[in-house]
Amino acid sequence: MAVVYLPMISFIIFIGLYPIQFFLSDHPVGILTMKSNALLNDQVWKSFFNTHIVFGGVALLTGWVQFNTYIRNNYRELHRIVGMVYVFSTWLSVLGIGYISFFAEGGVIAFSGFVLGGLIWFYTTIQGYIVIRKGLVVKHQQLMIYSYATCLGAVTLRIWLPLLMATTHDFGLSYRLVSWISWAPNLMVAYLIGKRKAKTVKIKPPIGA
Repeated sequence: MAVVYLPMISFIIFIGLYPIQFFLSDHPVGILTMKSNALLNDQVWKSFFNTHIVFGGVALLTGWVQFNTYIRNNYRELHRIVGMVYVFSTWLSVLGIGYISFFAEGGVIAFSGFVLGGLIWFYTTIQGYIVIRKGLVVKHQQLMIYSYATCLGAVTLRIWLPLLMATTHDFGLSYRLVSWISWAPNLMVAYLIGKRKAKTVKIKPPIGA
């Protein structure tokens, strides 16, 4: 099973470290090549952009570890600490999304897609934190599956966008579509995973029943 997940984990780590290029290059790279010089020199926009990509990367790099059963069962304190890092990183990355989405290519459609995805990511994460504080483990696990599925939108975006570009040959259209497709199908998969896990939960009858 580890062999099956290894390519996925490797790609997650690669995308999690992807933001490093923005700090090592002396000229615009990636999505920054699509931005105007005025925006690139806007310190407020740059601060929110850096907040989003840095803490989004941290969330990606830490989130998948939380689903490792061995670590979760044998290193509970590590699981708790990494979980707090993930929650904190998610909140800050979503804060960055909220601002930079106003300047996204693709107009109101892309803006709506990215903002809604960010809000879902924020909501499922904070609810996951709240319910585990109440001791609701199963509910916590379900919510964090949704949370990380949305977080993985950063990964699936980079898979979908080239495919859409190859199909439509229109960056504007492709970017509007990917602002939704990058995370919506992920939630559908998370829902199916949640349903499957719910069926495997064995409810033990009361003693003496």
